[in-house]
Amino acid sequence: MRILILGANGRTGSLVLAEALTRGYTITALVRQPKSLSAQTGLEIIEGTPYSQEDVSKAFALTPKSDAIGAVICALNNGRTSDNPWAATSAPKSFVADCVTTTLAVMREYGVKKIVVLGTRVMGSSRANSPWIMRKVVDWSNMKISIDDHEEVEKILKKEDSRDVEFKWIVARATGLDDKEKKEIKFWGNEGKGAGWWISRSSVANFLLDAVEGSEWDGQTPVISN
Repeated sequence: MRILILGANGRTGSLVLAEALTRGYTITALVRQPKSLSAQTGLEIIEGTPYSQEDVSKAFALTPKSDAIGAVICALNNGRTSDNPWAATSAPKSFVADCVTTTLAVMREYGVKKIVVLGTRVMGSSRANSPWIMRKVVDWSNMKISIDDHEEVEKILKKEDSRDVEFKWIVARATGLDDKEKKEIKFWGNEGKGAGWWISRSSVANFLLDAVEGSEWDGQTPVISN
């Protein structure tokens, strides 16, 4: 199966890409800067942004009909100029939500029914079970812009679910991300009660692909940690 990866040149998305190719998937990566990715067997790099429906349509249209896109993984985030929570944002406030909206429109056109999105624990039903200090930092910093964006993504996905019974989605609510090695993933349901502080990006990449392959978490927002 071919997977469209959004954010394939990011810190987590690049690991999703590597894991997907290791598992034998063919990949279409839609990126603004094609030179940020190295040419590899099984990888088709399309120049563009998921913020543009025209570019998303191009990514689908340029895919061989014999190996059409069967699922989408979104590893995008509403970035900041640095990891400092108070750093200025580097994208529109609704960047991820807008990208998911454009992607869903094209998915409908091509009959693609599954999308897996990387989210965060400090939102929705799992927010109350996040560490209090994490909630405070989010509320007092520019991280809140990203959280609000991800909240909107979930609303969009649930709305799509309500209009199409065949549509499948998962939002992986990751705990804090680190760059350690891939480890066993622990699941804390949709509420996240008892979840640890951290999960490695490589572990997240592994789960996002497991979510594409399986159906256990369809229509859910599992909190994941190491």
